[in-house]
Amino acid sequence: MTPISRREALQKLTLGAVVAGAAATLSSTMTSAQTLPARPAGGGRVRQSVCRWCFAKISLPDLCAAAKKMGLRSVELLQPAEFSVARQHDLICAMVSNPIVDFGSIKVGPIQKAWNRREHHDTLVTGYESHLRLTAEAGYPNLICFSGNRDGMSDEEGLENCAIGLRRIMPLAEKLGVTVCMELLNSRVNHKDYMCDRTPWGVELVRRVGSERFKLLYDIYHMQIMEGDVIATIRAN
Repeated sequence: MTPISRREALQKLTLGAVVAGAAATLSSTMTSAQTLPARPAGGGRVRQSVCRWCFAKISLPDLCAAAKKMGLRSVELLQPAEFSVARQHDLICAMVSNPIVDFGSIKVGPIQKAWNRREHHDTLVTGYESHLRLTAEAGYPNLICFSGNRDGMSDEEGLENCAIGLRRIMPLAEKLGVTVCMELLNSRVNHKDYMCDRTPWGVELVRRVGSERFKLLYDIYHMQIMEGDVIATIRAN
């Protein structure tokens, strides 16, 4: 066998784009890309996706056209109203974005205010049930969710609150075949005070929710900041 350099090996991969988040869905370990429908041979076995928010200055039609041209399979974190644009370019949305719902004078569903507070549950259940149905109708596999910030709450209380709320939407997720994914984010640099910021907390949440349709979105960038040793963590979980 003729030896090749590292540079040559990387060039042969023809990666084409940076995949934001570098996410793998834990418990069982699987990436959102692995849930994409099978495609004919010739495009390579690595099925890549790009996150919409990273390219907010580019129109969605232009982003989808560029993604298709470079061989990507998906544009992630789209809202249901945007699905048709991806579909026009023969792309899917491998991870659908969270609903954002009015709760009095605030909005719940985003990173900072979500499932760790029981007073948000009724509003979140309504929003997520609608998103689950729209995600399933489109034939997409995953829907993201967040814990919310601590704001003085203990991790144990937040863990139990998240489990109570998420169990309410699991029957519909199971019926529709859509996986709800809680994202692990770092609270040191990018998302100060975010609760779901360590793998053990997230894995325990998966255990308490107790559904094959609830998993973790294991974000390698964020967990390298919080914990390091990401390969061992993925293997262990």
